[in-house]
Amino acid sequence: MLGTNNTEIAFGLDISDRSLRLIQLKGSYHHPKVQFYNEIRLPIGCIDNGEIKKPKEFLALLLKLIKTKRGRGKLADEVVAVLPESRTYLKLVDVKGLKDETNDEQTAGLILEALPQQIPLDPTELYFDWQKIETTDEGARVLIGAAPKNIVDSYVLLLSQAGLIPTVLEIEAAAIARTLVDQQGPSGAKIVIDIGANRTGLFLYNQDVIDFTVSLPISGNKITRLITETIDLDWDKAEQAKVVCGLDQNKCQGAVLEIFSDTIDELDYQIKQAIAHYQNNFNSVKPVDQIILTGGGANFINIDKVLEQRLKIKTLIGHPWESIPNPDSGYFTPEKSQSFTTALGLALRGLKPETFL
Repeated sequence: MLGTNNTEIAFGLDISDRSLRLIQLKGSYHHPKVQFYNEIRLPIGCIDNGEIKKPKEFLALLLKLIKTKRGRGKLADEVVAVLPESRTYLKLVDVKGLKDETNDEQTAGLILEALPQQIPLDPTELYFDWQKIETTDEGARVLIGAAPKNIVDSYVLLLSQAGLIPTVLEIEAAAIARTLVDQQGPSGAKIVIDIGANRTGLFLYNQDVIDFTVSLPISGNKITRLITETIDLDWDKAEQAKVVCGLDQNKCQGAVLEIFSDTIDELDYQIKQAIAHYQNNFNSVKPVDQIILTGGGANFINIDKVLEQRLKIKTLIGHPWESIPNPDSGYFTPEKSQSFTTALGLALRGLKPETFL
């Protein structure tokens, strides 16, 4: 996207059930700088499971987000926005009959034939995109991203009503990978876990491709609720306890660590299941050499150390500002920075136009 004086600019908009976040970058893909940023909370019920339930309220808050942005200059009209992870599908599919000479129209037809076995929705009710990964004896392996038309259309309509031009609507895992995984090098396969307030997403990234995504029954709010019920703290103090005490047995008399134990057991189990699925169902399998944590749950003290000790796989906290200068360290604390990982990845997409990921 071009701004004034032919300067490249890109505006990323992260939309979740509880918040809106924007980042505008300027410069080049390899040397970007943050020009604008902002976030605003959404009231409960405005968006539910990725579906905008209160469009007028959503639009008013989106306009407020834009009006109160931090930074100087003009916000771009064109935006790269996220699609709700809970309502999107990312599948690596074997498509029979797909050859190198197959044109796009024929490819779309073959994918439509394969979709009913992969996605539990009527294919005619989906928008989808694809990227060919490799040729097989019977056709090709294709990475397919799909989302319900009604969800996509509602996002496009409201963005347009806010005066924005949605150039790309992207799956959240792709944006996170662009911010965090691209910095880690291509050696082995990597698992990324985004621990959010309402849900946790896991995806496996191998050779520049997201092989699959999984939604896990774990959330920051669920953990907070357990803390409030177990050690009689109000919600705000329980939120603080998660970060201050975390999984450190020497803090808070180990009380929070004990509450966390079932969640860690579940996370450990789900990661092992994901690795087994990867090893049993994919070609070009590489050892999983790294687990990267992001989202609010990555701020829990020692969660990386506990998982690394259990799984014997290097585990680290993702750093969104690894290759992009932090524009305001007072605002973007380590805790807050985690929540802007997706918005950064979306903005980076605008500086590096590409087909799929």
